[in-house]
Amino acid sequence: MSDRKIILGLAVPAILQTVLRAFFIVIDAFWVGKLGSDELAALTFSMFAVWASLELGEMLATGTNSLIAQSIGAKDFNLAKNIGTQNILNSFIYSLALGLSLIPLLPLLYKFTNLSLILAKLSGEYLVTYFLGFPVIILLSEVNSIFRGNGNTRIPFYLLLIALSLNFIIAPVLIFGFKFITPMGISGAALSTIISYFTSFVIGYIILLKKKYINFINKYKFNSSIIKESARIGFPISLNGFAFSLIYIFISNIISQYGTLGFAAVGISHRSESISYQITVGFSIAASIITGQQIGAENPDRAEKLAWKTLSYSSMVSIVYSIGLFIFSKDIAGIFTNDLDIIEVASFFNKLTALVIIFSTIEVVLEGAFIGAGYSLPPAIVGLSINTLRVPLAALFSFYLGLNGIWIAICFTVILKGIIIFFWFRKGTWKLKKTKLLKKEIPYNEIRDKLFPFD
Repeated sequence: MSDRKIILGLAVPAILQTVLRAFFIVIDAFWVGKLGSDELAALTFSMFAVWASLELGEMLATGTNSLIAQSIGAKDFNLAKNIGTQNILNSFIYSLALGLSLIPLLPLLYKFTNLSLILAKLSGEYLVTYFLGFPVIILLSEVNSIFRGNGNTRIPFYLLLIALSLNFIIAPVLIFGFKFITPMGISGAALSTIISYFTSFVIGYIILLKKKYINFINKYKFNSSIIKESARIGFPISLNGFAFSLIYIFISNIISQYGTLGFAAVGISHRSESISYQITVGFSIAASIITGQQIGAENPDRAEKLAWKTLSYSSMVSIVYSIGLFIFSKDIAGIFTNDLDIIEVASFFNKLTALVIIFSTIEVVLEGAFIGAGYSLPPAIVGLSINTLRVPLAALFSFYLGLNGIWIAICFTVILKGIIIFFWFRKGTWKLKKTKLLKKEIPYNEIRDKLFPFD
């Protein structure tokens, strides 16, 4: 099979999966919006907490993807099965503890963000329900990581499609009630997501067993090395993602001085680039699988070659998208609003975004390659430090350049991250970061034969 077919065969289903995942909030917003503007605003606010919690919750799943990919590359299928089996239960325990620990912190979040009492109440209804079912969300992520590590990105797409379809049907029933089912309001949206994810998890778990990607849970034996290696790879990425969510809260405070115009223009620009970003994430997933398997197979040079090829394919798509976004910046902004002032500002933002999308593509795709190689520190260090820099830069630039300065600051940091990640990956130090789980001890009789060949 050609390199192009390998890359696209992994990337296309992964792209579709990331697009489907983004549609969950669209479906919830569609139904919750019919309850009223307060409920919709509370749901929108709750998404910050959801995204932040997911970044932390998927820590072990990130490690699972890398470790299984390397194990498959090394043809150590028993290790791959053990990692998958172990981390399903490990992820359940970890996410249960995380979800329960986040619930008492919600009042502090509302106080910090000066949320009104009505929005805090509604947000609490959604988030408490969501966090009680949090392990279900993470279990599906873990199952999908096992499939991806084995080089299968199609089944995760189908599983998410099932969950999305169920959510669209179940959400209105739980939100508004039906016959003997009592209306649950905004908390019904959270419960619908949990039920949908749980159904897909059960289906995915059964398929994993049938394909022999994992062992039965009764064969679980605690292995501290697997947890440590999974956390070593996943924690830096989770921390970076969590910090990114928090950083946007601070940036939102800067944007707030420009009122509705500021939030609307920034929101439109994020949505305008979202399709390109989802495509890039799909290629990033492909890069993590390919790099992990080649590193496991002890083919670091081929891993590097395929990583650059994956980036080149993703870049071609990004460049075409960028050209379209730049030329039709005003038309695209007009899709989301009729307000001429907002369209004018958002159009300028879209043009800036079009110029830097390629740097975002470099960062995201090569981050996937770093993760696959089991060396997640570089993208985490770059992301955490430069994303943090956004806050003072946004404040400084907005002081001199107004609202445009905030978006210029954001785009400037995107360029910085892309350049640094590019040269760090090019150094090639990631080639030496194969997981210790594959470094098997040489049996004593082999050592003896090498030392005393004539005995």
